[in-house]
Amino acid sequence: MLLLTSTSDKVQVVTTTTAPLEVHATYLDSAAGVITPVRDNTEITTATTTDIVTSPAASTYRNVQTLLIRNAHASTSNVVTVRHTDGTTAVDVFSVTLAAQETIQYLDGVGFQVLASTGAVKTSQNQGANATSSAQSVAVLASDVTNNNGTANTIADVTGLSFAVTSGKKYWFRFVIQYTAAATTTGSRWSISGPGGTMRYRSSYSLTTTSETVNSGLTAHDVPAASNATSAATAGNIAVVEGFYEATASGNVIARFASEVASSAIVAKAGSVVYYQEVL
Repeated sequence: MLLLTSTSDKVQVVTTTTAPLEVHATYLDSAAGVITPVRDNTEITTATTTDIVTSPAASTYRNVQTLLIRNAHASTSNVVTVRHTDGTTAVDVFSVTLAAQETIQYLDGVGFQVLASTGAVKTSQNQGANATSSAQSVAVLASDVTNNNGTANTIADVTGLSFAVTSGKKYWFRFVIQYTAAATTTGSRWSISGPGGTMRYRSSYSLTTTSETVNSGLTAHDVPAASNATSAATAGNIAVVEGFYEATASGNVIARFASEVASSAIVAKAGSVVYYQEVL
């Protein structure tokens, strides 16, 4: 329950980047036994402190029912803090790194939750003295992405299979990609790209029905430089790219892939996923 009981009480949002927020608030005003429902919409486009539920009139009690705070940016995160102030003492009641397209939801009687870009409630498995500040998230590839470039071994984005990172933060990630090959004689390579920083990761993907290509100790984008020579099957291949990414700029870390044979398609299939979590 968030109550505003004096003419100095407010609910505010503190932002750290210019990633735009869309805020919807609903509340009930009680004055002399009369209950009045009210709603407010607020847009925030700067790193600042913004009133999202203003002070009630004298002799009026304001009970906040709903807060929806959505990061409307396509790729940039925003550290968002919800604050209650009585005009003298300000108390931060909830704070989270809100990734692009995610929403903070406050419901009276439920409390605060974070909704992923899909609308699902995010849950945390953090425990212990070194618990992280964010929960594990997942992004799902919505449609097939094909690389059949006319030049062999030309690497390209798996468009739609990425996650947002914030400068100065470190992330764990794991891409699991199902893919098809035009022929078993067409190999591939799988990697990542991003805004820049320190990365440590590995990749593995099919070579034959009993073996796979494994690349360890990777510390740069778009490596390895060469594709392998075959695929285990035309329809049943899996690529895994996993590791850690410490960003020195904000942006997106995205899966990348290439076909070993010119104009011979490697297709990243819809339903492929990336799991990721901020760890430091």
